[in-house]
Formats: sequence, structure tokens, C-alpha cells
Amino acid sequence: MINMLKMDFYRMFRTRSMYVIWVIMIVSIIFTTALAAEEYDQQEEMTASQQEEIANRNTSPENVNLGMSVIVPTEDGRNITVFDMIYANAQAKCIALFLVIFTVIFSTADINSGYIKNIGGQVSKRWQLIISRAGVLFVFTILSLLIFVLAQAFGNWIFLENFQWGDAGDFLRYMGIQILLHYAFVVICMTIAILLKNNVFSMIIAICLCMNVMVILYSLVDQVAAKLGFTEFHLLEHTVTGNMTLLSMTPDKQACLSGIGVAVLFTLAMALIGSFVLEKRDI
Repeated sequence: MINMLKMDFYRMFRTRSMYVIWVIMIVSIIFTTALAAEEYDQQEEMTASQQEEIANRNTSPENVNLGMSVIVPTEDGRNITVFDMIYANAQAKCIALFLVIFTVIFSTADINSGYIKNIGGQVSKRWQLIISRAGVLFVFTILSLLIFVLAQAFGNWIFLENFQWGDAGDFLRYMGIQILLHYAFVVICMTIAILLKNNVFSMIIAICLCMNVMVILYSLVDQVAAKLGFTEFHLLEHTVTGNMTLLSMTPDKQACLSGIGVAVLFTLAMALIGSFVLEKRDI
């Protein structure tokens, strides 16, 4: 297992696409911050009804739409904090999009090149290959989110007059849960890529998940559940992407436990599925 981890870490840090993705992510974060600062300066020109509409906008399973919307939650008259921008980008799954693109590339690199045949026959338990990749992707997720936070702080420092971080306790609690949720999403996309063994289709599915395309299916399930008497049931609340979107900036104990539970459950389930498939598949 140690040798597998060393090999996968070597592959990850030698993959040029990882650094390209990080650079594009940093540029997009800074660009988004510049747009947010420009919109913030124009808020004084808004009518009272427009400001009230933005202030009353909330995130709930009923109003999660298709696509990717970066909405800064800063109230009128207050300064945009680093935490506000981090929440806006994480809630829109902008960072998750960059993570899953690299995940698909990394997870299928040795499969598409045929190198998996060389190492697959040398290990007695092929499921260890999945555990090794999952461990490496966990480090990648943490590094990516750390770069995201630093880039966001840099963007706020450049484009916003008053640099403010936000509440430290809420920020650490929020980021801890988002790290687990993003990692669970990465493991899901890793398993999908290994199952399909096709970069194109795996990438399309991963991007569709980031763009809330599955909301259509979730809505159908919710309608069926409502007809059966479960009017308060919302499938989106029990999914990884749903928790990434619905997680509040000030999550209470129930929200924290729900997010952690969903992240751990999906991570273990998808890792087990990937391990079982690779163990039984003829490579």
C-alpha cells in the first residue's frame, strides 16, 4: 500500500493538468471577485424593490435551479468579506467543477494508457488501488481548497477597499464540512470514471452534477414522495451536491451532522463500489 501511495502521489504531482487547473481556478476566483466588487459599487443605484428582492433571496430545495449562480450573500450596507465570497463560490460548486475535472483525468490516466495492466497483476488485492487513489485525491482536495481560500483572500485584498475575513468560528466550521462534501463528490466522480473507463462521458456526468442537472430527477422523486404523503421530503437534502448548495454560512448542529453524515456515507459507499468493480473486472 505504501508503494501504491508513493506511485499515485508521484503521478499526481507530475500531472501538468493539475497545475493548469489550479491556475485557471485562481484566475476565475480573482475575476469573480472583481465582478462582485463592481456589482457592490452599483448597489446604491438599485431601486428599493430590487434591493429587497436580493435581501429576501434564500437557498432552499424548492429554489435550486439549473446552472451555476454565484450569489454573494452580503447584506446591503455591509462590506463583502472573504467568507462571503468563499461561500458564494462553494455554494455554486465553482470549485467542485475544477476538482472533478482533474479527478476524472487522474483516475483514468493509467486505465486509458494501459499501465493498469502492469501494476494490476502485481498486487494481490486490487481494491488497494482504489484506496490509494482515494487517499491521494483527499490530499489534492485539501490543497485545492487551501489554494482557493488564499486566492480568494488575495482577490478581496486587491479589489475590495475594506479587507475583512468574516467570523472565524463560522468560517472554520463551514470549511470543514465543505472539505468533506467536496471530497465525497471527488470520490463519486472517481468511481464513475473507473466504472465508465471513458474520459468524455465521465467528464460530462461530473459537469452535469455541478450544474444541478440532477435537480430534474430529484424534483420527480419529490413529487412521487408528496403523493405518498411525504410532503416534507426533499431528495436534494440527502445528496452531496445538495448539501454543498444548501449548507448555511452559520450551520447549526443538525446541519453539521447532516452534512458530515452524507459526506461519509457517500465516500464509503462509492469507494466500496469502485473497489468491488476493480477487483472483479478483467484488466
